[in-house]
Amino acid sequence: MAKSKTDLAEYLIARNSALKNEQATWLTLWQEIGDYVMPRKAEILTKQSSPGSQRNSVIFDSTAIYSNAVLANGMLSHMTPADSRWFVFDPPRNLADNDDAKQWFQACTEAAQIVLATSNFYSAIHELFFDDGAFGTSVLYVQEGRQAPLNFKTFDIGTYCISENSEGYVDTIFKEVEFTCRQAEEEFGEDNLSDKLRKELQEAKTKGNYPDRKHSFLHAIYPRPETERKAGKTDGPNKPIASVYVEVAAKHVCRNSGYDELPFFASRHLKWGSCVYGWSPSWVALPEARQLNFLTKQLDYLAEVKAFPRMLVPDTHEGEIDLRAGGQTYFDPNQPAAMPKEWMTQGDYAIGLEREQRKRDAIERAYHVDLFRMFSGIDKQMTAREVSERAGEKLIQFTPAFARKTTELLNPMLRRVFAICIKKGLFPPPPAAVLERDAEGNLFVPEPDITYTSRIALAVKALSNVSFMRSMELISPIAQVKPEILDNFNFDQITRDGARNDGLPADWLMDQKKVDEMRQARAQAQAQAQQQQQMLMAAEAAQKAGSIKKDSALAEALTQQQ
Repeated sequence: MAKSKTDLAEYLIARNSALKNEQATWLTLWQEIGDYVMPRKAEILTKQSSPGSQRNSVIFDSTAIYSNAVLANGMLSHMTPADSRWFVFDPPRNLADNDDAKQWFQACTEAAQIVLATSNFYSAIHELFFDDGAFGTSVLYVQEGRQAPLNFKTFDIGTYCISENSEGYVDTIFKEVEFTCRQAEEEFGEDNLSDKLRKELQEAKTKGNYPDRKHSFLHAIYPRPETERKAGKTDGPNKPIASVYVEVAAKHVCRNSGYDELPFFASRHLKWGSCVYGWSPSWVALPEARQLNFLTKQLDYLAEVKAFPRMLVPDTHEGEIDLRAGGQTYFDPNQPAAMPKEWMTQGDYAIGLEREQRKRDAIERAYHVDLFRMFSGIDKQMTAREVSERAGEKLIQFTPAFARKTTELLNPMLRRVFAICIKKGLFPPPPAAVLERDAEGNLFVPEPDITYTSRIALAVKALSNVSFMRSMELISPIAQVKPEILDNFNFDQITRDGARNDGLPADWLMDQKKVDEMRQARAQAQAQAQQQQQMLMAAEAAQKAGSIKKDSALAEALTQQQ
């Protein structure tokens, strides 16, 4: 049975409070990471209403900021590039051999690429990659847009709490937002506000009282229990995914709606044990970033001391000390001890520079900077094998994060994009072969399989090619002595998969059925040619046999052969 609005509001507020208590230990860490890695988002524990230089007060070196930017830019250009196709909608496996299904899903892929390019997807996903590298946890929210078919939002760390289901996927988010009374009216309608907020709204309209005062609201998105849904109903309060807005102070539900599928996707760079929040490269880089900023500050101080040295001046000295180039300072030559001299300027600047470089290298390794600028510093010719080896060595460190991005973020996000495009009629009409029926007999389009064709995806797949090349280097000398060992390999499959792994366009590969037909035709032609050759040889033999004496040994042998 569904909860009353008051009970629902109290339940959601209490649940949000419990999730915030679990999150509390993370806030201090996120604040420090923000201070050193992303000052523009260091608003977790300390709020700043207007821009200022205070956020940069601990920054003396920007290596961590720069490295996180390289990681975010690299993930955008190598995982979800705006200038090339990075995913393909494929038919489900039961339709994999249906040409009509293939053509339709291909058309859907092209249409979805256009929809993403004309929305704010690429700016939103870029911001998400910044959050991922810095804080390890990021959220992308997808909804139908007003100006464009799709609208994407990223939520700032510390403004939301998340919870996992039994399989370890995030399916619940509680986000606190603020609205003025006027904004709340625009969002929910005056009739859906609490009595107190409606009164304030009227006073703001008639008397101009506090029109911009902020009020706290809670937006909760979570799987709605079956017990709270009415059978046969598909309206907002009965959707499988609940979306509820609560006015916190009044414990009043302003909107109780929902979604057919999860509208947000929480991604973790990597998991931290059994905790719901993620581990990021900044965790590794943070100690180095602290020390590097301290070192840079001290080296700047030492450089100033070297350039403008401290002076030890006797108390009997008269006049000013002129530190300018070519300056003149007078002292009594009869009193050498009265001459001003430098004091304590012997710091070793070179050692400081060496330590700085070591810290910078460690930070850049944490953010996989070497992966995304892999060959920029190479000054020699390399073989394809050397290139593959270098790429494989660096990809091994990044592959776990890429796999999690695929399963937690990109797969569900693209399936929601697919569902919205179907609903809004942005895809061509599906052929009959694609349509399926649910348990109630209603027609629907099944979810597509998704193949990734970005540079990172292809590079990860190409690691299999490197393994095969290593195997062949080992086996080739043996195969020369014992060729039958090559029977252990499916060379057709290796050839086709290897080409795909290297990014060869799918339509450049001949269809397997056509390959089989070509081979069968070639085998038949070879058999016919061999048969014709045998017939020709037999005819020639018969012709020669006519000139042979019947009682000769040769005639007897031909007779026996025939």
